[in-house]
Amino acid sequence: MTFFDAKWPAVLLAPLAMLFSIAVRLRNLFYDIGVLKSYAVNCTVISIGNITVGGTGKTPMVQYVVETLTDMGKRVAIISRGYGRTASGGLIVSDGQSILCGVKESGDEPMLLARSCPGAVVAVDKDRVRMARKVIDQFFPDVIVLDDAFQHRRIKRDLDIVMIRVGKAFGNGFILPAGPLREPLSGLRRADVLCIRDKTSATRAIVTKTNAQVIEYEYQIDKVCNKQGAINIEELAGRSVIAFCGIANPENFLATLSQLKMNVLHFQSFHDHHRYTAGDINVLRSHVQKFAPQFIITTEKDWVKLPLEDLGDAWIFVRIRIAPRLEKNIVSRFEMLF
Repeated sequence: MTFFDAKWPAVLLAPLAMLFSIAVRLRNLFYDIGVLKSYAVNCTVISIGNITVGGTGKTPMVQYVVETLTDMGKRVAIISRGYGRTASGGLIVSDGQSILCGVKESGDEPMLLARSCPGAVVAVDKDRVRMARKVIDQFFPDVIVLDDAFQHRRIKRDLDIVMIRVGKAFGNGFILPAGPLREPLSGLRRADVLCIRDKTSATRAIVTKTNAQVIEYEYQIDKVCNKQGAINIEELAGRSVIAFCGIANPENFLATLSQLKMNVLHFQSFHDHHRYTAGDINVLRSHVQKFAPQFIITTEKDWVKLPLEDLGDAWIFVRIRIAPRLEKNIVSRFEMLF
């Protein structure tokens, strides 16, 4: 159980959470009544976000949405804030043909999207409206996909997709900093689509209070790769590995390794969005010397931050894809936008 799942000692932060809740409610009210303005852009806009902090599958959902729209013949641009990047201001990460910067300048998730969504323009900017207008003027997309933008109400959107986390969906029920909620659950009324992996009593209760379409989905292992390309997944069963990751919910990665039936000799977890240093790589290499694994495996999000030129073919990553259980439902929702 994490801190955000426990009622105690989170109650000690309840006064701060109440102040934050008041501020968020006022902000949402000001947007609702027009005191704060939302700006439309000359393009269809789809937002993918969540109502809690931490990993909820936003990046795999962005990948799925971009792939689906591309298959529909649409030109797609992705705009992200670019959490943890060193560069400031707006930046084009990929023009749909070439990657134009490094992961430090873009942030890990935009770089992952630039590599895994060929043909899509990828851009980062704290000011999504400004970047959306720039991307439209420069690349003429049919649709803009906003990564992690449910609370970014300054830009109008045609479809709001909200990812609901697995397990204890809303943690201890507190808003930040006492709990995982970014805003009160009443904010889910703005959602058009709720994506849910497991229907717990909490998610069933909240769904009844919204008019959102519910899409159930599951994770599937898409591929496992080293720097040379994809390798045969079936050959990994029973192989010994050292595993490491820097994601919000490392237990999800361990569950993936269990699906692969790999023998995990050692597992090391770093904090979310961890930026790997030469020292980190040396520590991992010391584990390799100690445990003598056949592979060293990580997530795709971590892979984009590693010095691949210094790593051998035994270093591999796993790509996860989202698979909606009734795919026609979400595809038909996209078709209604055009």
